[in-house]
Amino acid sequence: MASGFFRMRNPPVDNLTAYFMKTLCTFLLTLLAIPVVLAQPHTSSAPPPADRITVTVHPGIELLTVVQLLAGRYPLPNKSGYAKETEAYFAAFANHPAVRQARRLPKVYTDLPELGYCFDNFPQVRLHYPAQTSWYTLNGKDTMQAYLRRCQQFAEDSHFWAFYQRHRAEYAAWAQPVHARLVSEGLVTKLDSFYRFRTQAAHWTICLDPLNSWGAHAIMANALNPRYADQVVYTVGFFNRESTDTSTPTFSLGAEASGLVWHEGSHIYTQALQQRHHAAIAKLAYLFNQSDAGMQRNNIADWAHCFDENLVRGIVIALFRQYQSPKEARKQAAQEIVGDFQYAGAIADVLSAQYVGRRTYQNFEQFFPEILAYLAQKYPTAAATNQ
Repeated sequence: MASGFFRMRNPPVDNLTAYFMKTLCTFLLTLLAIPVVLAQPHTSSAPPPADRITVTVHPGIELLTVVQLLAGRYPLPNKSGYAKETEAYFAAFANHPAVRQARRLPKVYTDLPELGYCFDNFPQVRLHYPAQTSWYTLNGKDTMQAYLRRCQQFAEDSHFWAFYQRHRAEYAAWAQPVHARLVSEGLVTKLDSFYRFRTQAAHWTICLDPLNSWGAHAIMANALNPRYADQVVYTVGFFNRESTDTSTPTFSLGAEASGLVWHEGSHIYTQALQQRHHAAIAKLAYLFNQSDAGMQRNNIADWAHCFDENLVRGIVIALFRQYQSPKEARKQAAQEIVGDFQYAGAIADVLSAQYVGRRTYQNFEQFFPEILAYLAQKYPTAAATNQ
């Protein structure tokens, strides 16, 4: 772990159990609010998948991470030459107004730097205030907007952009193998071929987070800043706890990269479609058991949310059956059963039997009502869900 200034100023982060509950709930609910153009017919062809995948260190996330580290409100980064240089460069700004306010914020969690997406147009930094965010609820709208303004001032006072530019070559070197893997595995192409939409395609951004030692998560970028309206954003940290002060950060999406791309992409690719079929989906609300321990554990409080999660997980299982080994597909299906997403398997079954590899239906939008009909047939009553 890093030493020196970051260590001295690092009291325990707010309760991480509460953080993960908050992140899961916010993540799953905000996905439903993303405006999507993907399900509408479009005459232009999508750009090549490689051109739709960006792997980068986002300057806004890096900026807010530095402020939070200086305030002692962020887990210590794993050791690296980069972490050491970051500490040395910014230590002089430990009492900047942005840092002082970060120390005073009532509710700070490890994903607070996601608000870095409120900034764009570096080095002439623009700040966009989101209309609504859970951070307003946690800390107050005026407080959070004042904090963002102070972070914007921190960027200017600390010459943050000069530091960022100095490390651009490193950022590019870290990004290259991650980008190459995503392109070589064709995960975005496979997802597009499943949906068969002739649409304006989403752009995927993987944010490398070299000062993040704690985890990976999605960022609802377009809910924070409309300039990122077509972005699917995921951030991943540097997790080598055996690293040293001379180590170079390395990043991996792990063995579950396919599940990640297909899951997050499916939330976005199906959002507008679910809105158009809201009434038909609502007719199946009897399938939702709010008192179910699994639903409570997953922070799912209504049928629309429950259906959305089961739908995308069923799609992922169907894609595993199409592109992965039978063993991996069975493991994916079993994982959803253990996770209490009990309709995912049924959705995968009807997709595999009637849609995948067949051209009876022009695209997923045409087929979608068949999923609802299959669930109604398989589970005609609430009691049937327990059989």
